[in-house]
Amino acid sequence: SSKVDCYPEPGSSESGCYSRGCLWCPSNNPGDPWCIIPDGGKSFLLFVMTFQANGYRITLAKIHTTTLFGDDVDTVTLDVSFDTEARLHIKFYDAANERFEVPLPINGADATAPADPLYDIQFFNDPSFYFQVIKKSTGTVLLDTSLGGLTFSDQFLQIATRLPSTTLHFFLKISHFPSYQHNFDWESFGMWARDQPPDPGANLYGTHPFYISMEDDGNSHGVLFLNSNAQDVTTTPAPGLVYRTIGGVLDMYVFLGPEPNRVVEQYNTAIGTPFLPPYWSLGFQLCRYGYGDLNTVKETVARMDAYDIPLDVQYGDIDYMDEQRDFTYDTSNYAGLRDYVRELQAGGKHYVIILGELHLSHWDMTDPCITQDDPPGTYPAYDDGASMNVFVTTSDGFTPASGKVWPPGKCAFPDYTNPDTETWWTDQCMDFHKTINFDGLWIDMNEPANFVTGSTEGCASNNLNNPPYMPKIWGNVLAEKTMCPDHRHKLGNHYDVHNLYGWSQSNVTIKSAVASTGKRPFVISRSTFVGSGQWAAHWLGDNNADWHDLRMSIIGMLEFNMFGIPYVGADICGFNGSPSEELCERWMELGAFYPFSRNHNGLGYKEQDPAAWGDEFAARSRAVLRTRYTLLPYLYELFYHAHTDGTGIVRPLSFEFANDKTTATIDEQFMWGAGLLLSPALYEGIKTVSAYFPDARCFSLRMGKIGGASFSLRMGKLVGLVGARGTTASVDAPLGTIPIHVRGGHIIPTQEPASNTEISRHNPFGLIIALDDTGSAAGDMYWDDGDTLNPIESGQFAHFTFNVQN
Repeated sequence: SSKVDCYPEPGSSESGCYSRGCLWCPSNNPGDPWCIIPDGGKSFLLFVMTFQANGYRITLAKIHTTTLFGDDVDTVTLDVSFDTEARLHIKFYDAANERFEVPLPINGADATAPADPLYDIQFFNDPSFYFQVIKKSTGTVLLDTSLGGLTFSDQFLQIATRLPSTTLHFFLKISHFPSYQHNFDWESFGMWARDQPPDPGANLYGTHPFYISMEDDGNSHGVLFLNSNAQDVTTTPAPGLVYRTIGGVLDMYVFLGPEPNRVVEQYNTAIGTPFLPPYWSLGFQLCRYGYGDLNTVKETVARMDAYDIPLDVQYGDIDYMDEQRDFTYDTSNYAGLRDYVRELQAGGKHYVIILGELHLSHWDMTDPCITQDDPPGTYPAYDDGASMNVFVTTSDGFTPASGKVWPPGKCAFPDYTNPDTETWWTDQCMDFHKTINFDGLWIDMNEPANFVTGSTEGCASNNLNNPPYMPKIWGNVLAEKTMCPDHRHKLGNHYDVHNLYGWSQSNVTIKSAVASTGKRPFVISRSTFVGSGQWAAHWLGDNNADWHDLRMSIIGMLEFNMFGIPYVGADICGFNGSPSEELCERWMELGAFYPFSRNHNGLGYKEQDPAAWGDEFAARSRAVLRTRYTLLPYLYELFYHAHTDGTGIVRPLSFEFANDKTTATIDEQFMWGAGLLLSPALYEGIKTVSAYFPDARCFSLRMGKIGGASFSLRMGKLVGLVGARGTTASVDAPLGTIPIHVRGGHIIPTQEPASNTEISRHNPFGLIIALDDTGSAAGDMYWDDGDTLNPIESGQFAHFTFNVQN
């Protein structure tokens, strides 16, 4: 169980294994590596150790004479920084040679070591260098790198560590996982942003090399590997973790918690807390790729209004454009769009545009690729960009690299790490805003996606395009469905910055949105990286209209709340395929409680908006969305805490009840904050839900109207104290309902719902008060005008606290 693979690439052999100085150990156990690293690695020895103001600087000397992939670094520097009482920074690098590092500021490090940190770190030279990170309060060893030593070469870096528990909550958003908790049976997952629908085992749209481990005693810690190169991770039965990357440095941050929610707060505070969304963006949203013309959009919105189904945001997907050109609109099929957007806004609704996605040799922001083939002077976006040198270049540093998205023609990719690109991009957005008064921006396919491998000219044969070790990614080629790794950005080679493409575009786009609208911005991005939540929301990609993806959306939502991107949701009813009526109805029930609640589907599939299915479906969708709208003040309060404190919004039960081992594997229920428990129906044909109730007072919540003719507040009614505690119970869940329970001890602010948030914001408020076992409850509410820029910094808000006793 303590083996670490010494031949992680294909083609392991006995002779090849011995040539690396490793041990050949054939095994009948599935997944076992046969070529293993001996004796803890025999890699480096601690040579020199000096004390710093907030930690140590250590020089490590290589003692192993063989190599895995060549170009080994013989002397490695290790900096250990006691950043804060609850955060330890561990960084291995080559002091003699500059290597790429992620340009993400990590906030909050103290200038000197804290007086009483929650951790200790110990160093050993037996038989070679390794270290242990220990939680002082319990003595639990959180990291122990004696498992497999250290490898540090030019294009292959590896570190292996034992983990403290076999009952781990282990998360790493690198692929489409079948469950929220992961096993330790030699599973490997690659991290390299890819235009990839959520298929099992695939590396998907973004990269978040961060995990939280729940220890046996209910305490937790988290670890971030801050690296943007292609990488993979393998879990082992030790239990252990082997981390590999093909560039940069080994830059690790350990967050001590000890509660899991505190780990999330510490992580998000370090990487940048999530943005505060405009209030209207918490309402229900509607989109379809393939409306075809403005009349269809109008008919869709009109039938939503006719059924009085709440709707705050209508989207324009790429079919609103003139031949799929960004910053244009089709003046034939979408004649009158400019005026219609103003009409929507006058009625309290909002309009969000996609910039590109599918284009006929024209610029696409979602696959941010600009045509190179139009005659000069006919497409200003490319002409302006070319004159400002804002495009990613080939390895020569000046020729724009050419890609291909939709035929015919070539296109160029904007380099969002170039400061001049921000100027150009903002100018384009502001100019288009004068035509279409959009409220938000949707950026897609920004991994970046490419329909040819690397470029229209292919990729050169070199070590960047064909590294000696290929992480375990789909396709086994770095350039597949994207750019050549040796293409050049202002910040460095695409080899180093590929995983930062959507991250850097989000940072630029939120500034463009502010400049265009003058209000609190709204940006949603498909590709994300560590820290993206400061600037952008995220949806879970091109999912399928099936029951499996309905269930998987909860796992994705929980993961991204952990990664500092709490504004997240899946395409309700599925993007690919046509759902059954029952599936779509159940998805509307669940999707009403995604932070990002949007019904969206793909080209060629039947209409699936909640007004398209008839009277009964519409009535049920109206009811569940009105429940969401009633609870929006509570959701907004949670976003306030996410923005100010880094707190997660959608949480697994295990984060609230860490000492209850049963909750560790529950991924079909979830919580809004600490106060609401939601148990959706996720399987075909069921009318009841088997829901787990932790050992806490819980009340069933039902929504209804109370009061007389002059005051009719649609608020929550606590209809019964749940008798089940620390056990599973059957809960009624007929079509049109999602079981919601309020946790005792919490006060939930509410507001009477309406057809959109601009109207509902003027309605009366209410409080749902659920007492705990001591007869007490507490809560708070944040409120502002909904879309002012930086209201917290400027003090333009109100914050209420509520307490009930006896």
